[in-house]
Amino acid sequence: MKQQKRHQTGLINGIILLVMAALLIFLSIVLYNHTKLEVRFDTLINWLQNVDDAIVKLDSDTEIILCIFALYIAKCQLPIPMGFLCVISGIVFPMGQALVINLVFTAFFFTVKYVEGMFIGGGWTGMILGIKQLHFVRDWIEFKGNGNPYVLFVTRLVPSIPLGMVSKYYGSMRYDFIYYISLSLLGFAPRLYMYTKIGTAIYNPFSVRFIVLLILIVTFTGISIMMFNIFYGRKSNQMNQTLLIYAEKEKYKIVL
Repeated sequence: MKQQKRHQTGLINGIILLVMAALLIFLSIVLYNHTKLEVRFDTLINWLQNVDDAIVKLDSDTEIILCIFALYIAKCQLPIPMGFLCVISGIVFPMGQALVINLVFTAFFFTVKYVEGMFIGGGWTGMILGIKQLHFVRDWIEFKGNGNPYVLFVTRLVPSIPLGMVSKYYGSMRYDFIYYISLSLLGFAPRLYMYTKIGTAIYNPFSVRFIVLLILIVTFTGISIMMFNIFYGRKSNQMNQTLLIYAEKEKYKIVL
C-alpha cells in the first residue's frame, strides 16, 4: 500500500514537473526573443497601451472601485478566477492602490464564504471529505475539533485548491474568525502580489517584466503543488497515527 502511494505521488509529481518545465522553456524562449516579438506584435501592444491610457483617464475612481467590487461580489457565487480580479485592479490603479483594493476585497470574499459556511455548512468540501478514503484528511483539518491553522495557511498558498470551498468549511467549523482572516490573507499574500503586479505590466505582454512575472508564477505554482502532493502522500499515515494518539488520550482522560 505504501509503495503504491509513493508510486502515485511520484507519477503526479513527474507530470507536474514536465508541464512546468515545458511552460518554463516556452517562456524562456519568449523572453530571449522578446525584442523581436515586441516589433512583430507592435499593433497589439499599441492597442493594449491605448486601452490602459483610456482606463487611466476615466473620470471617477469611485465608480471604477464599485465596478471592481461588483466583480468580487459576483465571485462569491460564480467561478471567476481570483487572479483575474487582482489583475484588473493592477491594470486600473497604481501598484500600491491596487494592492490595498485587492487586499480589502479579498478579505470581503473570505468573510462572505466563511459566513456562508456558518449557516449552510461545508458544501462540496464537506461532501468530498465525507468519502471514507478521505476521512483522515477531514480529521486532520478538524484537528482536535478546533480546525488546523497550518492547513488553512497552506491551502491559501497552493493555487490549485479552491478558496471558497476551504472558506466555507472553516466557517462550518466555527473556526475563530480573527485567526481565519489573518491566516487566509497571509497565505494568499504572495499570489495577490504577483497577480496584481501582472496587471500593472499587462499593457506589454512581451516585456521582460511581464514574462519574468509569468515565469515566477509558473514556478511558484508548480513547486507549491508538488510540495503539497508530497506532503499529502508521505504524511497521511503519520496524520492517522497522531489522531489515534489524541483519540486515546481523550478516551482515558479523567475529568475532575
